Amino acid sequence: MDRFEIEWPAAPVGMADPEWQARLQLAACYRLVDLYGWTSVVYNHITLRIPGTEHLLINPFGMRYDEIRATDLIVIDIDGNPISQSDWPVNQAGYVIHSTVHRARPDLHCVLHTHEPFSQALCALQSEVIPVTQEGCQFYQRVGYHKFEGIVLDGSEAPHIVQALGQQHHTLVLKNHGLITAGSSPTWAFVRHHAFIRNAQVQLTAMAAGNISLIDPEVMEKTREQFEGGSAQAGAKERHPEWPALLRHIDQRDPTWKQ
Repeated sequence: MDRFEIEWPAAPVGMADPEWQARLQLAACYRLVDLYGWTSVVYNHITLRIPGTEHLLINPFGMRYDEIRATDLIVIDIDGNPISQSDWPVNQAGYVIHSTVHRARPDLHCVLHTHEPFSQALCALQSEVIPVTQEGCQFYQRVGYHKFEGIVLDGSEAPHIVQALGQQHHTLVLKNHGLITAGSSPTWAFVRHHAFIRNAQVQLTAMAAGNISLIDPEVMEKTREQFEGGSAQAGAKERHPEWPALLRHIDQRDPTWKQ
């Protein structure tokens, strides 16, 4: 096997291949969030819709992200009821927020939520997101804002989250709380999370240092379209060439995520 290839295990007996492939991709995403230090021990969540179903995959509550394997992920329905068997519970706040996004936006199959400090710092400011980097331009007119209402343990906040998300946003700033990025796959959710955090870090640093050099709106819109349309990855064989590279990295560190 070529050193740039990953050996992918076959689906367990009795499991459909679409679910198994979804489990592998989501388990990889959990390991990558841990790799980048965005975790809060056992809290926060990443959910992924199983293709062709209304069922979601979510992490077992109490398991660290660096421990999660594909077979550990729990299947729940859109109301948060467990479908698969597990010795671990599901965090109620996890499925409430995520199921709200999944219901409102069927195009957003993967929803990633963290309490990472740079994005949390931006969530604590009155300032909105200011695209100050090339990568940050992909968030121009794509970010919604939701006011903090306490720990989300029931569906009372759902209408407000839906309103903040709208039909064009893929990212939510949960004020005084944390960050949500979403996309059609774990790849999209993760690379958007990475780009948002980097832009937040630069924005906060620039705000502390002095006057920010603002990008013209038409330039931000053009750059956003380059990211969304794929031309930003000019010459790459894949839409997100960093994703296979990231998978190789976690696989070299610890291949148990594929179990």
